[in-house]
Amino acid sequence: MKHQTFAQIRLHETFVSYGRTVTETDIVQFTCLAGLKLPIFIDAAYCREHSPFGQRIVPGLLIQAFAAGMMEELIGPCTIAALGFGESRFLRPALIGDTLRTHSRVASKRLTSKPGRGVIDIAIRVANQRQETVMEGSYRLLMRTDDAGEGAA
Repeated sequence: MKHQTFAQIRLHETFVSYGRTVTETDIVQFTCLAGLKLPIFIDAAYCREHSPFGQRIVPGLLIQAFAAGMMEELIGPCTIAALGFGESRFLRPALIGDTLRTHSRVASKRLTSKPGRGVIDIAIRVANQRQETVMEGSYRLLMRTDDAGEGAA
């Protein structure tokens, strides 16, 4: 899929990203970078004994980061900035070896008062290889427009 401009993105349009398989290395690097120390993320022995999942789970913030990266294929260089993240809900754990895909839907779009800029709200759902939803949320992005006078279709 090629990057789309603000004008090309249509209201209620949906996109499914490429798949991204979560590895142990992803979790180790992310927890070290973020300073996360919860046993459910870093301690396999603890998880085998005490976790209902029997293994380490993927941190929710890492799932959000993967989702943002997978959406980049859609919006890419037209994005100026992230304006915010809506409430994220984690509905089931993602595990090492799961392949995640982000399902994005353009919930709203509008031009701003500043020429050459528009705002889009994207509802997202991250699903694993069994099509089970692991996360739902939304992102609001500030984007460049093709033409300052275009309409927000």
